Amino acid sequence: MDKLRALIVDDSIVYRRILTAAVESTGVAVALQTASNGILALERLEQQAFDVILLDVNMPELDGIQTLRKIRAVYPDLAVIMVSSTGMENAEVTMQALEAGALDFIVKPLEEDYDRNLKILSDHLKVLFAQIRIRSYEKRGPTQPEKPRPVVVPKLEIPKSPAKLNGVDLVLIASSTGGPVAVEQIFSKLEPGFSKPILVVQHMPPDFTKVFAQNLDNKSVVKVIEGRRGDVVRAGQAIVAPGGYHMTVRPGEHAHHLVVELDQTPLVRGVRPAADVLFKSVANCFKGGRVLAVVLTGMGSDGTDGVAELKRRCQCYCITQSEASCVVYGMPRSVVEAGLSDETVDITMIASRIQEIVKNGS
Repeated sequence: MDKLRALIVDDSIVYRRILTAAVESTGVAVALQTASNGILALERLEQQAFDVILLDVNMPELDGIQTLRKIRAVYPDLAVIMVSSTGMENAEVTMQALEAGALDFIVKPLEEDYDRNLKILSDHLKVLFAQIRIRSYEKRGPTQPEKPRPVVVPKLEIPKSPAKLNGVDLVLIASSTGGPVAVEQIFSKLEPGFSKPILVVQHMPPDFTKVFAQNLDNKSVVKVIEGRRGDVVRAGQAIVAPGGYHMTVRPGEHAHHLVVELDQTPLVRGVRPAADVLFKSVANCFKGGRVLAVVLTGMGSDGTDGVAELKRRCQCYCITQSEASCVVYGMPRSVVEAGLSDETVDITMIASRIQEIVKNGS
């Protein structure tokens, strides 16, 4: 199988070497060329064909956003992965890049514990590269090699979902790769008067979730905040789990009130925050509650065990995003193959479906 051809664009020679090492260590891609700025990157694209670009957010002459927009205008199907440093300013630009069509982003590894961070980066890239290859096969048609077969998740023994969910007390949303844009599509379409509390887990590092919550707040009728310890889960408000922390809930002082807790216990399925952690905590302290769970685009299987626990202990109805509208059909596929999805919906229709279930039941 031919390896993916990668172009690495970063103004730092040190990080060009680091990213080259990460790409090569995946075993499925080769760093064919590098460039120190966006202008040189565009020249490389004119000279040679690439399958994926790793594009630095901050560069002189032509920065990552400007370069991405020029790439999208000429090479609309070329996969672009943004490379970002930590910090609020970088997080804001990276969110803009995702809205402009970047597949996903990676964070530059810190110097401390370099080997471990490089492995994390390499593992992340390997999954993204696999998804790029699958998308390439789908576009080329059936004459190309068959795309990799998905891992079959065994069905979990759980009570069947109720035939009808009579209203909703709480909405839960889980997402990963492709999630920021998908979640924004949902929040931007919620209509005035939407009064149900929403809890969101989006796989992101610190700083990025704060910017993500602020962006959602600016584009939605619902108040959106990044979660803090002690926050009350309120009607008409959404809380985003902060990067680097698992978000859980506990009973509040008043009946039916839930309060946010945060912790830095070990990663679950390689992530923190994890949807499984939040979903299970809701199941444990909100028994019998009417919960609408929505599992969106993302790699891995986070959310599956949590949805199973919600169905055991709560009245839970689960929507999964359709494969055709996912950037990565991993998390929704896992829920579907475990027999836990009640319906599959295109991302363009999920907001209206949530509002319909809230108003009329499922």
